[in-house]
Amino acid sequence: MRLSNFLQNGFVCLDLRTCIDPPDEEEYDRERYVQKVKEAVIGDVVDLFDATGRVDNRNKLFLDLWNREKKACTAVGNGIAIPHIRSKKVKDVMIGFARSLEGVEFDAPDGEPVHFLIVVVGSSFQPDLYLKVYRQVAEMFRFDGVRNLLHETWSVSDVYRMFDGNY
Repeated sequence: MRLSNFLQNGFVCLDLRTCIDPPDEEEYDRERYVQKVKEAVIGDVVDLFDATGRVDNRNKLFLDLWNREKKACTAVGNGIAIPHIRSKKVKDVMIGFARSLEGVEFDAPDGEPVHFLIVVVGSSFQPDLYLKVYRQVAEMFRFDGVRNLLHETWSVSDVYRMFDGNY
């Protein structure tokens, strides 16, 4: 399966810069700060989906992803997070890809910042396709070479090629 079929124009951001005010050192609460960062990052990625016109309700999709993230962290380590959800607010399975060069706090199990967010959303009416796409995305990012290439590229077409397995 070609993952790029689900990664369409407007779904790629090579320089995600989520703006969160730095925490006040006197009142720093790491957990609260990380939650604010995650909420803002998910909002930014949902905006990528919404801009394509393939989302029925931007706010509902945001809430679906945010509530999923609050239940269990989707950061998997090695600089990767794969937020994912099935929702009635999307028509098809879609992938969004965002890279943060600085990295964002996402409560990864290895304690490292997340540089790659691969968001998989699928229609509630296509559970098998959604799971197949999610598994293939997770498998793709197991390889250091893919992460290194994606960290180096500034070409959206290179991202599409890598999502097709050409790395």
